[in-house]
Amino acid sequence: MSPESESYTNSTLPMLHNSETTLNDVDDTTAIGDHHVCKLDHSFSQSELDHFKNRPSNINALRSDFVHLHGMKSHPNKCHDHLDPRSHDESKEGLHFRLIRADTEESRKIVVVVPSIDLDRAELVRLCDSIDFYEERQLYHLILANDPSVRIIYLSSNLVDEKVVRYYLHLGLRHDKTHSTEETLCEMHKMLSRIMMIYVPSSKCIPLSEKIIKSNQMVEFLKGLICSFFNGCGEKRTKNPYVGLSVFTGSDLIDNLSKEILGIRVLEASGDQLHYGTKQGSREVFAACGLKFPKGTPYLPADNDLLSYGTKKYGDNDSFWSDNHLYIRSARELSIGIARQIALGVKPKKWMIKLNQGFSGEFSNHQTHSFSAHTCALPKGKGNASIDLHEVQSNTLSIPEMAILIEQALPSMKFEDPKMNWCDDDKNVGFSTQIERLGVIAEQFIEGEVPTSPSVQAVIEPTDNRVSIISTHEQLLDGQVYHGCINPADSAYRSKIMEMGLKVGKYMAARGVVGHFSVDFIANHSRDGSFDVSAVEVNLRQGGTTHPHAMMALLCGGCICSDGLFRTHDGEPRTYIATDMHYTAKLKGYNEGDLVDAIECKNNPLANKIRWNKVEGIGVTFHLFKFVKKYGRIGFTAIGRTKEEVQALHDATVRFLEDVGEHKQGVPEE
Repeated sequence: MSPESESYTNSTLPMLHNSETTLNDVDDTTAIGDHHVCKLDHSFSQSELDHFKNRPSNINALRSDFVHLHGMKSHPNKCHDHLDPRSHDESKEGLHFRLIRADTEESRKIVVVVPSIDLDRAELVRLCDSIDFYEERQLYHLILANDPSVRIIYLSSNLVDEKVVRYYLHLGLRHDKTHSTEETLCEMHKMLSRIMMIYVPSSKCIPLSEKIIKSNQMVEFLKGLICSFFNGCGEKRTKNPYVGLSVFTGSDLIDNLSKEILGIRVLEASGDQLHYGTKQGSREVFAACGLKFPKGTPYLPADNDLLSYGTKKYGDNDSFWSDNHLYIRSARELSIGIARQIALGVKPKKWMIKLNQGFSGEFSNHQTHSFSAHTCALPKGKGNASIDLHEVQSNTLSIPEMAILIEQALPSMKFEDPKMNWCDDDKNVGFSTQIERLGVIAEQFIEGEVPTSPSVQAVIEPTDNRVSIISTHEQLLDGQVYHGCINPADSAYRSKIMEMGLKVGKYMAARGVVGHFSVDFIANHSRDGSFDVSAVEVNLRQGGTTHPHAMMALLCGGCICSDGLFRTHDGEPRTYIATDMHYTAKLKGYNEGDLVDAIECKNNPLANKIRWNKVEGIGVTFHLFKFVKKYGRIGFTAIGRTKEEVQALHDATVRFLEDVGEHKQGVPEE
């Protein structure tokens, strides 16, 4: 059993290992066979317990050291499911509720959520310290359980705290002033009956998708669970078109899990399409779409001679999808490409050197930026590393001569990640090795007095390849590290980036790409007072801006309009500030469940001020609770009608978290 499982089962919730246990013997957690079912509603009957061991799969063979199930069953009261037309609103663009919508409202839809961080193995090892905590960005899917026709199967590398699950479900409860407390609880229990949380721990630093694939028992259990959610359908029904696999990013592993193993469709780009989301692939897409983007290398087709396929392995027989693409894969070729650009007159103050794939998560315990809805300046350029080649650029040298000097200077460039070095060390693979493995580009650093980093987020529908813009943002970055965002982007260039994002989406859709993507830009003031906008990269996956937009769309209802503003069904505007990385020093060591208690405490004036208000459709929602105890960090999204309102909510949330940290010895009792 994993350490996390032990810490959970050794709490006040006793583990019982006799499947014949009666309900009177059960507190909050019980075990059927050798797997664990954690009940969250204190209302299981013996027949409901028996239901778990009678599912159409070999559940009793599951070992407790690789799966922990949250069995969420409905309240025994006579509550009848009803179809709320608001649950089927087609305006919730980009949400998987819509992506797997059936032809009739009565058809059942299943979303299998696998929030696996599928990166190159060496990158995973470098980032392994708590990177799987980011899986909790996908918990917004639980709100979809307010639709009686939807079933959610959520898998995770970490045990999701019971109170965090309930927090999301409570957010998703439909507000009705006529509902009594008993009726509200009844609705909560009906939502619980529509979800299954599966915990898949492992001591190895491997993605969640690989953990699942390596367990034949888990795979068979998932197949049976999908069938049971379709009321005992036959084996062929596992390929039902209304079953979708929602993931953070596509990969070869995800393709194998969805197509070959489970026989269901994945709702994001496939592994063989990920090239479009690389740094080099982004440049190729921008060139094909006629968009402005930074000058650099590879400059195709002139630099085709610098490209090669991948052969550098990490570990035993470990390959990666990038091996099958032509990239710059050595310091020598990179240096030649930069030298060619210098010879063409490209002489920036510094060059940005970027690996083709990376992850901008960051866990250090330093204070984050103070967010403002009115200012979005970038502290420094975005990239993996930077280098000043002024001396090379100022001399009259041939391309081979410049290339030699550049190659000599590369090991001393400045890396964004403090863990990164040029050469391999005892703990991590070096940048030079990753160049061979993932490929690399070099781009001019775009200068400007006050550059901003807007982005546009969109989705390509898997049913008809239609491209829908779903949000725009001002990204809040520290170098390449994403800290948060402000919605919407500045009106001075909002329409422009939406148009550019649409072009990118149509280009990829024509090549079979589906799912979420975003495009990052750099915007600078021009001499005539307008903004000069350059496309920087395509992110072909769900990202940091996906969760806050999904929360607003699900909780408020509505959609983005032609002017780029989100409006509810009543025509009211909504905007937000979101962060993944707010740091409060005194929150370190605080239990995530206790933080949920503090948020929901009615006796705390600060909590009352920021708590999500279902009637008004404004307030603050929290996410990434897993980071609280170890790092003192928490994510939150302040949603309101104006920038001033969301800024006030953001500032009040900062004060609330500081107050909670001051009193973390005990949460006030109601």
